Amino acid sequence: MTAETSGADGAQTFHASRAKRYDDTIRRVIPGYEALHSMTAALLAQATAGQGRILLVGTGTGAELAALAPAQVGWSFAACDPSAGMLAVAEERAQALGVAERVQFFPCTLDAVPTDAGPFVAATCLLVLHFLPDDGSKLALLRSVADRLPPGAPFIFADMYEDPQTPRFAHLRAAWVAWQRTMGIPDAEIAKGVAHVDRDIHFVSETRLASLLDEAGFTPAERFFGGFLFGGYLCHRRG
Repeated sequence: MTAETSGADGAQTFHASRAKRYDDTIRRVIPGYEALHSMTAALLAQATAGQGRILLVGTGTGAELAALAPAQVGWSFAACDPSAGMLAVAEERAQALGVAERVQFFPCTLDAVPTDAGPFVAATCLLVLHFLPDDGSKLALLRSVADRLPPGAPFIFADMYEDPQTPRFAHLRAAWVAWQRTMGIPDAEIAKGVAHVDRDIHFVSETRLASLLDEAGFTPAERFFGGFLFGGYLCHRRG
């Protein structure tokens, strides 16, 4: 989960060493984390024929780049994230993979990315949207993505979702916590992560997600990935 949404202060204090620890931890905390990224690559390859420029919103430490860039040599990328520490790790990863010449990095939120960074054939926003409150902020980000895509272009996003007031939410949350123990994560670290989720994640139901996507200008989303409270979705810019 990256911080396209968590504010400038948090972004500035997210140093490179912490970013690297984050990179190690997230793979144990999110079920199917690697599968989410490889499935994203497969879906985008099918939708774009492996050609064009892709917008990565909240690129974090570059997990998307590691999955996407080697998969299709015909892709180039514009990757934005307001966290300098995370973006530095992503740039190091791009260099190590030998794909840096195909990536343009922007240390900012999406609304500050220059309009001439495109045109784009697709966009991703993985594990970012849930950091934004549903006070117009989620919708604003989705509209900003839509404004940068042509009609019919695919948009893939992943989110923590569910209505916190439902028994389903409580059941899945408890199961997720128990699963983390089976992954060898110490109870103190689990408690810290759960406190972060309770404090910083702004859950909405899938029904609300559908409404936000429609209002932003996207087609109905197809869920292609799921794990406890996490979901991955494919939709398209409406014509």
